[in-house]
Amino acid sequence: MEKAQETKKGTLRVSESVIVTIVKNAASEIDGVKKIATKPLSIKSLLQSSADPSDIKVTMLDGVCMIKLSIVAASGYNIVSVCEQIQEKVKAAVQSMTGVTVSRVDVSVTDVSFIPEAEVSE
Repeated sequence: MEKAQETKKGTLRVSESVIVTIVKNAASEIDGVKKIATKPLSIKSLLQSSADPSDIKVTMLDGVCMIKLSIVAASGYNIVSVCEQIQEKVKAAVQSMTGVTVSRVDVSVTDVSFIPEAEVSE
């Protein structure tokens, strides 16, 4: 679904996939986020090569956006603080880049990673 807005020059549309990309980038910038969690594999996701595997859901209702995302947290960080930072950053990024009002950002922590960054990149 898209958010359409009438202007003097025409119609502006913001796709949910654009909002998903903004959410992914904004959440990944927060210290303590190891990665955005991925959806469980299904037959549908295997058949759709263009399907985004990230576990981010955007719901548009009357021009207002509700966002749900799942993350894998890095060890050594206060998870509550990380989630609050994600909520603030995601809401600000989506609203400033698209003009879409964000009513809520729900963050779920699906796992905690205890693997140091140096070992992951090797």
